[in-house]
Amino acid sequence: MPQVSANNQPHNVIKGEFTRKGQTDWAVLCSVNQASTILVFRNASVRNPSEFAREPDELQATGGDAVAYSRAISGVDRAYILSHYQAYGGNKPPTIDHQGINDAFVEKASGIHYFDAGKWFNLKGAD
Repeated sequence: MPQVSANNQPHNVIKGEFTRKGQTDWAVLCSVNQASTILVFRNASVRNPSEFAREPDELQATGGDAVAYSRAISGVDRAYILSHYQAYGGNKPPTIDHQGINDAFVEKASGIHYFDAGKWFNLKGAD
């Protein structure tokens, strides 16, 4: 589980209501062979996690020859999702009754993953 070097607190393992209201899910950002993927464990079950948003690891120069991992996830609520839709447009969000997952290239841009009707949708985050 990669960590952003500028954040001293553990992150990229988050819990929230990501697939439906009232259910605790866990989301984990994993990196294997220089590619990151989000895994969501519904109802805290290790069986059949959702796997999506596979991308090459996001790296940024941190000075000299050093580079650091720069992708992070966080839980976001209805107000956050709607405010970003109003500010940046993109796909119209479905009815929002649980949290989404903000998927950020730290200090650059982000997108929001939202689960509805059995699948994950991509919504606009910050630009």
